[in-house]
Amino acid sequence: GLEGILGDELRRMEAEEVSVQNGRVDFTGDEEMIARANIGSRYAERILIKVGEFPASSFTELFDGVYALEWENYIRREDAFPVKGWSIDSALHSIPDCQSIVKKAIVKRLSSKYNIEWFEETGPIVSVRFSILKDKVSVTIDTSGEGLHKRGYRRNSNAAPLKETLAAGMCDGARIYPDTTISDPFCGSGTILIEAAMKACNIAP
Repeated sequence: GLEGILGDELRRMEAEEVSVQNGRVDFTGDEEMIARANIGSRYAERILIKVGEFPASSFTELFDGVYALEWENYIRREDAFPVKGWSIDSALHSIPDCQSIVKKAIVKRLSSKYNIEWFEETGPIVSVRFSILKDKVSVTIDTSGEGLHKRGYRRNSNAAPLKETLAAGMCDGARIYPDTTISDPFCGSGTILIEAAMKACNIAP
């Protein structure tokens, strides 16, 4: 439910071609925009680079689609590139098998570009993520690492802490400004109050 305000936030950050979708917001930008979004977004869970999209209802189509993408533009020969993903309402529903196919396709592509057969994967991590929804595959690279809702200020939490991104969205709906007074009598671990204070003081999340 935060896609709309996330879209507005990205436009304020001067992201281009912002398009609000169900469950995500697409936009274009350079490396600086990636950094700005990771540092400054209050509502995004992760900032992903879309490497490619294609239909696939068989492992052969999945392999060929991943292999066709230009992985050498993102992954160096020494980089580690773990693969994670999910599948919903698709013919390819075994996540471990899909992970294996995606990994093999990337390895084969990089092998042909770097002329090596074995990758040590001892360098920086380039986290590859795939999603398959109704036989449409989207392959991305995660630029965020830890989820962006983990702001770093929560040392302890109660049994069911409110997610920071959702709390930030509630503060947006409540129209928090620098001169706003806010009270949360059922504050638990104080997430809404902290997010409100950060928003009011214009502190990057």
